[in-house]
Amino acid sequence: MSGTFTVVRTLGRSDAAHDILEELPEWFGIDRFTHEYVEAAAKFPNYVAVAAPEVLPVGAGPGGPMPAVGADGGEIALRDVLGVLLLDQRYPTSAEVHLLAVRRKHHRVGIGRTLLERVEADLRGQGVRLLSVKTLGPSASDPGFDQTRAFYAACGFHPVEEFPDLWADDPCLLMVKAL
Repeated sequence: MSGTFTVVRTLGRSDAAHDILEELPEWFGIDRFTHEYVEAAAKFPNYVAVAAPEVLPVGAGPGGPMPAVGADGGEIALRDVLGVLLLDQRYPTSAEVHLLAVRRKHHRVGIGRTLLERVEADLRGQGVRLLSVKTLGPSASDPGFDQTRAFYAACGFHPVEEFPDLWADDPCLLMVKAL
Protein backbone atom coordinates (compact mmCIF):
# COMPACT_ATOMS: atom_id res chain seq x y z
CA MET A 1 0.00 0.00 0.00
CA SER A 2 1.35 3.41 -0.83
CA GLY A 3 0.88 6.18 1.69
CA THR A 4 -0.23 5.72 5.25
CA PHE A 5 -3.44 5.45 7.16
CA THR A 6 -4.89 6.58 10.42
CA VAL A 7 -7.72 5.24 12.56
CA VAL A 8 -10.68 7.44 13.40
CA ARG A 9 -13.58 6.64 15.75
CA THR A 10 -16.90 7.56 14.18
CA LEU A 11 -20.58 6.73 14.20
CA GLY A 12 -22.91 5.91 11.37
CA ARG A 13 -20.60 4.98 8.49
CA SER A 14 -23.04 2.43 7.06
CA ASP A 15 -21.94 3.51 3.59
CA ALA A 16 -18.35 2.46 4.29
CA ALA A 17 -19.37 -0.84 5.84
CA HIS A 18 -21.61 -1.62 2.86
CA ASP A 19 -18.99 -0.65 0.30
CA ILE A 20 -16.26 -2.77 1.89
CA LEU A 21 -18.53 -5.79 2.46
CA GLU A 22 -19.57 -5.73 -1.20
CA GLU A 23 -15.89 -6.23 -2.11
CA LEU A 24 -15.63 -9.37 0.04
CA PRO A 25 -18.40 -11.79 -0.98
CA GLU A 26 -16.43 -14.86 0.11
CA TRP A 27 -16.67 -13.60 3.71
CA PHE A 28 -19.80 -11.45 3.61
CA GLY A 29 -21.78 -12.76 0.64
CA ILE A 30 -25.07 -13.48 2.37
CA ASP A 31 -27.31 -10.47 1.75
CA ARG A 32 -29.25 -10.84 4.99
CA PHE A 33 -26.08 -10.69 7.08
CA THR A 34 -24.59 -7.88 5.02
CA HIS A 35 -27.77 -5.89 5.65
CA GLU A 36 -27.48 -6.60 9.40
CA TYR A 37 -23.87 -5.37 9.45
CA VAL A 38 -24.83 -2.21 7.58
CA GLU A 39 -27.62 -1.56 10.10
CA ALA A 40 -25.19 -2.21 12.96
CA ALA A 41 -22.80 0.38 11.52
CA ALA A 42 -25.52 2.97 12.05
CA LYS A 43 -25.72 2.28 15.79
CA PHE A 44 -22.42 0.78 17.01
CA PRO A 45 -19.18 2.73 17.41
CA ASN A 46 -17.24 2.55 14.15
CA TYR A 47 -13.49 2.62 13.90
CA VAL A 48 -12.37 3.34 10.35
CA ALA A 49 -8.93 3.17 8.82
CA VAL A 50 -8.58 6.22 6.61
CA ALA A 51 -6.06 6.70 3.83
CA ALA A 52 -3.65 9.55 4.43
CA PRO A 53 -0.93 10.50 1.94
CA GLU A 54 1.41 11.34 4.81
CA VAL A 55 1.27 11.57 8.57
CA LEU A 56 0.33 15.13 9.52
CA PRO A 57 -0.33 16.82 12.83
CA VAL A 58 -4.01 16.99 13.76
CA GLY A 59 -5.64 19.91 11.95
CA ALA A 60 -2.80 20.41 9.47
CA GLY A 61 -2.86 19.60 5.81
CA PRO A 62 -0.64 20.20 2.81
CA GLY A 63 -2.70 23.20 1.70
CA GLY A 64 -3.81 24.41 5.11
CA PRO A 65 -6.23 23.08 7.70
CA MET A 66 -7.88 19.75 7.04
CA PRO A 67 -11.66 19.54 7.22
CA ALA A 68 -12.94 18.65 10.65
CA VAL A 69 -14.24 15.12 11.01
CA GLY A 70 -17.58 15.02 12.78
CA ALA A 71 -18.68 12.24 15.09
CA ASP A 72 -20.34 10.56 12.11
CA GLY A 73 -17.14 10.61 10.07
CA GLY A 74 -19.04 12.47 7.38
CA GLU A 75 -16.05 14.47 6.17
CA ILE A 76 -14.16 11.28 5.32
CA ALA A 77 -14.62 10.40 1.65
CA LEU A 78 -15.90 6.87 1.10
CA ARG A 79 -12.98 6.07 -1.21
CA ASP A 80 -10.56 6.93 1.63
CA VAL A 81 -12.03 4.38 4.06
CA LEU A 82 -9.74 1.33 3.88
CA GLY A 83 -11.22 -0.73 6.71
CA VAL A 84 -13.94 -0.70 9.33
CA LEU A 85 -14.38 -2.23 12.77
CA LEU A 86 -17.76 -2.18 14.54
CA LEU A 87 -17.66 -2.50 18.31
CA ASP A 88 -20.51 -3.89 20.41
CA GLN A 89 -20.14 -3.23 24.13
CA ARG A 90 -22.97 -4.72 26.18
CA TYR A 91 -21.23 -4.80 29.57
CA PRO A 92 -18.81 -2.40 31.29
CA THR A 93 -16.00 -4.96 31.44
CA SER A 94 -16.34 -6.68 28.05
CA ALA A 95 -16.88 -5.85 24.41
CA GLU A 96 -17.20 -7.69 21.10
CA VAL A 97 -15.74 -7.06 17.67
CA HIS A 98 -19.00 -7.18 15.75
CA LEU A 99 -17.34 -6.68 12.36
CA LEU A 100 -13.82 -6.21 11.07
CA ALA A 101 -13.42 -5.83 7.32
CA VAL A 102 -10.64 -4.37 5.18
CA ARG A 103 -10.76 -3.62 1.47
CA ARG A 104 -9.25 -6.52 -0.45
CA LYS A 105 -6.44 -4.53 -2.05
CA HIS A 106 -5.32 -3.45 1.44
CA HIS A 107 -5.21 -6.90 3.05
CA ARG A 108 -2.02 -7.93 4.86
CA VAL A 109 -0.56 -4.45 5.40
CA GLY A 110 -1.52 -4.01 9.06
CA ILE A 111 -4.85 -2.22 8.79
CA GLY A 112 -6.88 -4.87 10.63
CA ARG A 113 -4.25 -5.19 13.34
CA THR A 114 -4.07 -1.41 13.75
CA LEU A 115 -7.86 -1.13 14.01
CA LEU A 116 -7.81 -3.76 16.77
CA GLU A 117 -4.93 -2.06 18.58
CA ARG A 118 -6.80 1.27 18.62
CA VAL A 119 -10.00 -0.37 19.90
CA GLU A 120 -8.07 -2.26 22.56
CA ALA A 121 -6.35 0.91 23.77
CA ASP A 122 -9.68 2.74 23.99
CA LEU A 123 -11.29 -0.17 25.84
CA ARG A 124 -8.41 -0.50 28.32
CA GLY A 125 -8.82 3.21 29.06
CA GLN A 126 -12.45 2.53 29.96
CA GLY A 127 -11.58 -0.40 32.23
CA VAL A 128 -12.78 -3.08 29.81
CA ARG A 129 -11.04 -6.38 30.50
CA LEU A 130 -12.18 -8.78 27.75
CA LEU A 131 -12.60 -8.46 24.01
CA SER A 132 -14.36 -11.20 22.05
CA VAL A 133 -15.09 -12.02 18.43
CA LYS A 134 -17.28 -14.63 16.76
CA THR A 135 -16.27 -16.20 13.48
CA LEU A 136 -16.93 -19.29 11.43
CA GLY A 137 -15.85 -22.35 13.38
CA PRO A 138 -13.10 -24.70 12.19
CA SER A 139 -15.48 -27.62 11.74
CA ALA A 140 -16.74 -25.84 8.60
CA SER A 141 -13.88 -26.18 6.15
CA ASP A 142 -13.21 -22.78 4.57
CA PRO A 143 -9.75 -21.47 3.57
CA GLY A 144 -10.80 -17.83 3.96
CA PHE A 145 -12.00 -18.37 7.49
CA ASP A 146 -8.87 -20.42 8.26
CA GLN A 147 -7.04 -17.15 7.52
CA THR A 148 -9.51 -15.18 9.65
CA ARG A 149 -8.99 -17.44 12.66
CA ALA A 150 -5.21 -17.32 12.16
CA PHE A 151 -5.36 -13.51 12.06
CA TYR A 152 -7.27 -13.30 15.34
CA ALA A 153 -4.92 -15.86 16.95
CA ALA A 154 -1.92 -13.79 15.83
CA CYS A 155 -3.58 -10.76 17.46
CA GLY A 156 -3.81 -12.58 20.79
CA PHE A 157 -7.33 -14.05 20.66
CA HIS A 158 -7.88 -17.56 21.98
CA PRO A 159 -10.61 -19.99 20.92
CA VAL A 160 -13.08 -20.66 23.73
CA GLU A 161 -15.83 -22.79 22.25
CA GLU A 162 -17.39 -23.74 18.96
CA PHE A 163 -21.19 -23.52 19.02
CA PRO A 164 -22.65 -25.74 16.27
CA ASP A 165 -26.17 -24.30 16.54
CA LEU A 166 -25.72 -20.62 17.45
CA TRP A 167 -25.95 -19.59 13.80
CA ALA A 168 -28.59 -21.19 11.59
CA ASP A 169 -26.38 -23.06 9.12
CA ASP A 170 -22.80 -22.59 10.31
CA PRO A 171 -20.75 -23.36 13.42
CA CYS A 172 -19.73 -20.28 15.40
CA LEU A 173 -16.34 -20.04 17.09
CA LEU A 174 -16.07 -17.72 20.09
CA MET A 175 -12.59 -16.26 20.57
CA VAL A 176 -11.52 -13.97 23.42
CA LYS A 177 -8.62 -11.79 24.38
CA ALA A 178 -7.75 -10.44 27.81
CA LEU A 179 -7.06 -6.74 27.79
